[in-house]
Amino acid sequence: MTTAGNLVFQGNATHEFAAYRADNGQKLWSSPVQTAVLAGAMTYEVDGEQYVATLVGWGGSYAILGGGLSTISGPQRNISRLLVYKLGATATLPPPPAEEVKVLEPPKQTANAATIAEGKTLYGRNCVMCHGVDVVSGGLNPDLRYSKLLDDDGWYDVVLKGTLKDQGMVSFAKNIDRKQAAAIRAFVIQRAIDCKAEKSKQAKN
Repeated sequence: MTTAGNLVFQGNATHEFAAYRADNGQKLWSSPVQTAVLAGAMTYEVDGEQYVATLVGWGGSYAILGGGLSTISGPQRNISRLLVYKLGATATLPPPPAEEVKVLEPPKQTANAATIAEGKTLYGRNCVMCHGVDVVSGGLNPDLRYSKLLDDDGWYDVVLKGTLKDQGMVSFAKNIDRKQAAAIRAFVIQRAIDCKAEKSKQAKN
């Protein structure tokens, strides 16, 4: 958003809302907002006082589908709200909710290479759009590598019976059968195993 006072207001995906000089791009002010800013800002006046408002929070596919790319600056957090600013205001945001510390503890792989390969293909057709490229969640939807259902038949209840449909995870029984659901799980397990090994290697280096 630009103003007649030579200002440009813009938010970004690194959790910042800022004001710049329109003529040379110099940053004049910024405010941390704890989440992404995808919406454009707007301004209005009440009783002669000007306000600048912006909606913050994720939308679109980047933080869902993007996988590792979307986590370069850290896990994405969706703290959606309307923020309004004015000159001289002193309010501050409350602290963001504490982030859960997750540890990769995948079960032992029992599937063969062909099943894992089939699972990779099926994951790409049915799961990637919500759970991320290479089974790396951007942070908005569950990261399946950490799922407690990787060695539990509850996996089939969720994937085929839709036991979590109230949370947005509908049944995929029309798309895949139990054997295919098992193949997807085998691929997810392998991704968790590989990622754990990579993290361990990085820690040693």
